[in-house]
Amino acid sequence: MKILIVLIFGLSIFAGVGSSFAQVEPPGFTNAVNISQVSADAELPHILVSGDGVFVMWTQVSQGKSNVFFSKSVDGGNTFGSPINLSMSTTGQSSNPQFVEQANHIYVVWQSSLSGTSTILMTKSTDGGTSFEKPVQISDPSQLSAFPQIASSGNHTYSSWIEKSSDNSTNIIFAKSDDQANSFGAPLHVTHNIGNSGIPKLSAYGDQVYLVWEDNSKGDYEVFLCKSSDAGASFHVPIDISTTTGQSGTPEVAVSGNNVYAVWMDNTSGNYDILFTKSVDGGNTFAKPVDISNLKGDSGYPQFAVWQNNLYVTWTQTMSGINYDVFFAKSSDNGNTFDAPINLSNNFGPSGWPKIASDGNIYVSWVDSTPGKFDILITKSTDGGATFENATNLSHSKSESYENDMAVLNNAVYMVWQEGQSGNHTIAFSKSTTFVPEFGPFASIALVISIVSIIAISFRSSLRLNIGF
Repeated sequence: MKILIVLIFGLSIFAGVGSSFAQVEPPGFTNAVNISQVSADAELPHILVSGDGVFVMWTQVSQGKSNVFFSKSVDGGNTFGSPINLSMSTTGQSSNPQFVEQANHIYVVWQSSLSGTSTILMTKSTDGGTSFEKPVQISDPSQLSAFPQIASSGNHTYSSWIEKSSDNSTNIIFAKSDDQANSFGAPLHVTHNIGNSGIPKLSAYGDQVYLVWEDNSKGDYEVFLCKSSDAGASFHVPIDISTTTGQSGTPEVAVSGNNVYAVWMDNTSGNYDILFTKSVDGGNTFAKPVDISNLKGDSGYPQFAVWQNNLYVTWTQTMSGINYDVFFAKSSDNGNTFDAPINLSNNFGPSGWPKIASDGNIYVSWVDSTPGKFDILITKSTDGGATFENATNLSHSKSESYENDMAVLNNAVYMVWQEGQSGNHTIAFSKSTTFVPEFGPFASIALVISIVSIIAISFRSSLRLNIGF
């Protein structure tokens, strides 16, 4: 299932020529810099941070073709190297990239459509992103494949994706490597449905591998989870962890030791709510799902983070027909109970699509139109989510900012986002300038705003899978 999303960002034309980046440095953060560095349309950035460096990946469109680009910083984000074209496509499209980093090895997967066939390609770097090997195909070349995921644990590298059959059914496929991605085994069918198995999420911990996805094989959309206890050599029978009478989808999964946590959106109550379940036996059994939003209006597209015994969940909440806010709920007892949700954005402009991370402190970022155009806002909590600071505007862009991603390490926050107008986007980067930074108050903004379009989430549109093959 993919719940129909109509995502419309206002593209107002602003006067002036020059850089689209802010001239005013946001409190606690460096001024945004462009790391894509080329004259093309750079979109959908992802960021990873480790002791080995800061790594950023994105998709870049030029002259009718798209490629996957990568750049890294070895000085904590002060400077970035020249972008590397990983896909090197001369025709066709490379899209939906995902990557992981472990012990200075970087593994990247993406969807490639070069000759009318959609396949999954992968490349790796063994020198921390200085150089990458030639991409190899890991999906079945006779099948249409899309939306890959990737995870790693020890010497194991795992990938999953959707495979589309001639009858238009879609199934979850899995492949693994036991030698740091030097070679991959034959793809394995995790599902064998006549319906649609939706975009999977993949997680690994030790020799345990977990896949969660949305699936309509029972007639309505449910959230299924499947685990492997032998490093992906085999998988248990998938189990329905949503077990509701409504439609369930957009799941997220996290693993911490023997605990497995999942959140998703579900409309059993008549509105979409955020549901949560957990397993304390490594994913063999799951508790009855609980509603952690329980608000008027629709709650959708959850993200969550786990820190020790704490679970932090954020989502987009409809406040009216034209307004959305970012909400947050927390558990301090491994998900046994959750506090009442709180509104983090609480402003008159549409706010949504949050990201969340925790290193003891909690950081939540989102896209917000309150400043008069779409900007990237961020807030933090230093008391376990009891209170949050006033939001800081990171981008202050002259045009538009959205598609944010975030990573934290050692009390420092690293942010990337997509900036600019349609057809001329760049990838912006900013990092916090102090340990446990004080973000400061939200800068003054004009209250007279002309917004020609807003983020619109059509929750109640017909449910259908549209995976873009």
